Amino acid sequence: MDRLETTITGRALALKMSAAFPGADWVGLMKDRAGVSRDYVEWHLQEDMTPPDAILAAADELLRQNPGAH
Repeated sequence: MDRLETTITGRALALKMSAAFPGADWVGLMKDRAGVSRDYVEWHLQEDMTPPDAILAAADELLRQNPGAH
C-alpha cells in the first residue's frame, strides 16, 4: 500500500478505512493508536480537511498491517 496522501480529507480517509476493514471497529483501533478520543477521530473523519498527523499515522499503520487494504 502506498503511504496515505497528506492531503487526504477526513471523509476520503473514512471511506478508505471502511472499505479496508468492513465490519471492524477501525475507528476504535485508530483512536487507540493515535492516543486520542473516539469523538476526536470521528469529528475529523467527517470533515473535508486533512486530519491531524496522529490520525493519519494511525490509519497508515493499520492499512499497512492489513494485506487486503491495497
